[in-house]
Amino acid sequence: MKKIISCLVAVCMAAMSFVTVHCEDNIKVILDGKTLEFDVQPQIIDERTLVPMRVIFEALGADVEWEEETQTINARRSDTDVFYISMRVGDKIIHKETVKENLPTSNDIELDVPPMIIDERTLVPVRAVSECFGCKVEWDGESQTVIIESNSDNNTDTDVPTPSPTETPVNSVNTIEYNADNEQYASYMKEFKILDAVKNSDGNYDITYTLQTYLEGRGLVVVEFRCLDENGSEVDRFGGAFQGTDYTWSAQEAKTTISGKTTRIELVIEK
Repeated sequence: MKKIISCLVAVCMAAMSFVTVHCEDNIKVILDGKTLEFDVQPQIIDERTLVPMRVIFEALGADVEWEEETQTINARRSDTDVFYISMRVGDKIIHKETVKENLPTSNDIELDVPPMIIDERTLVPVRAVSECFGCKVEWDGESQTVIIESNSDNNTDTDVPTPSPTETPVNSVNTIEYNADNEQYASYMKEFKILDAVKNSDGNYDITYTLQTYLEGRGLVVVEFRCLDENGSEVDRFGGAFQGTDYTWSAQEAKTTISGKTTRIELVIEK
């Protein structure tokens, strides 16, 4: 008799779990007017829509990394602000970090439904992920459609000064030297490189640069450089807080403006 009751309980529990999970072929996700394509169909679980992580993150312009050992998802997007989020399969907490004007803030957000693995794909809650990156999300129940509007104002160039027709931008990558000696003392940064340096109308350099950062544990890596003139005097400083990837080197790219008197750049090491 006990065996019969146990079997009935197991069947009932299985039936209940089945009711909470719905796989609908007609669920659509539209981002800025474009319908996203998934290799695994979106799922409605406990009234929340989950979608394959890589498609949604890349559609939102974010770089995504999967840590197999801990089943952790890390995603980062850089624009006006820097957004970084981290979540783990089966965990209802999503960690979010934002950096604005080099000032980091972080907070944990509780999810209604955690990320989960279905059909060998990791699915994440589409509303929570999109809203973390500053998007507006709506659900059209009649058409079974998730509608996402991104903060696409960052694609406009209205704040970028345009050189006048009489100006000829001067590429000065080769005129600014980088002293790499201090990199041997920094375990958190390496391979600084200037990709582009152009003098603007104010006589300063608008530069684009890359570097590699490393961190033992998740968080922000603060890197600072100083700019020296031809006499070796410090004329400016720049840098920022970059999201470090746990126990791996990660590539970073950033833009800034530095003094037009700069002839050499070197890493600042606190001793």
